[in-house]
Amino acid sequence: MRLETIHPHDLSADDVALWRAHQSADTALASPYLTPDWAKLIGDVRDDTRVCVIQDGAGYFGIQRLSRFAGMGLGAPISDYQGVVGLPGLEVNRADLCRSLKVGRIDITHAPSGQSLLRGAVAGEEGSWIVDVAGGRDLYEAALKQRRSEFVRQTDKKFRKLERDHGHVEFRAQSTERADFETLLAWKNAQLKRTGQPEIWAAPWVAKTLNACFETRDSQFGGAMFTLSVKGQLAAGAFCLRSARVLHFWIVAHDNAYDSYSPGVQLARWIAGWAGDNGIAELDFGPGDYQYKRQLSTGQRMLQRGVIAGSSWSATVRRAEHAIRARIEQLPQPRLAQLPGKAMRRLDLMRALHA
Repeated sequence: MRLETIHPHDLSADDVALWRAHQSADTALASPYLTPDWAKLIGDVRDDTRVCVIQDGAGYFGIQRLSRFAGMGLGAPISDYQGVVGLPGLEVNRADLCRSLKVGRIDITHAPSGQSLLRGAVAGEEGSWIVDVAGGRDLYEAALKQRRSEFVRQTDKKFRKLERDHGHVEFRAQSTERADFETLLAWKNAQLKRTGQPEIWAAPWVAKTLNACFETRDSQFGGAMFTLSVKGQLAAGAFCLRSARVLHFWIVAHDNAYDSYSPGVQLARWIAGWAGDNGIAELDFGPGDYQYKRQLSTGQRMLQRGVIAGSSWSATVRRAEHAIRARIEQLPQPRLAQLPGKAMRRLDLMRALHA
């Protein structure tokens, strides 16, 4: 099998067209994180970005080459999808792929289920929460009321109270107001700091990525800022990433003064309706078991994690980490069971953010 490793900006027009065709043919590959545009954007902010062209365009696979020992999925840790974009059933030899990309192993955290790269090497999986809005707002809302009647009743009640207590409420789609975008990021970074988590959105290459996405507003790929304002003041914001048919919920935060009205949930529900009325087939909330995702979603898409490698000592180390994690996650003590996964995610964050 022919494998060629290039920088994303060396993709030809034919490569981009083939890449998009693969995405159009498989809904599991339609995410904005799997577009050639995302690969090029990450290539702008990270010198270690590479794309492997498989069999003259039968498939494409992007990574960040952190060192000669290890690589990570393209855009990690801020990308919710990674993996090969290619023909159905495309078989790729893992060892050959690593040799072409000049790494000992590749750590993948969110590959759509069923990719041959992880066959026999899946270390775990989790679901990304999906909202099917292909039928439009009215059809989605009617189904939501039938499926989650109490949730809808409570959400509507809080919205009416918000209007009574504070006056006019306005939703806005695809806002170009940079002040609102910067406020959203400030809220999110403050939230991470309060909870003792790494401020991932403030890392230099991540900040550049976010700014580039905010400035890009193409129908094939770009950022989309949504806001909920009360009497002209921002109360909640959500920054999404879009592809031709998918709107991916990326960053959401709100003014804590409005906590009791659930402004983030109000905005998420409104965005789902907007997406359905504006040619979007799917709103993707990403992984993470949050109550609002459960309530608003219509299903899940399973994403898998694992190690892509041949025989290398770095791969052996990573597989051992996954094996230990899997054993401890089977323990009956929930808090203890979560520790290995949290530790691995934190280490991966530090590796990717500071590489």
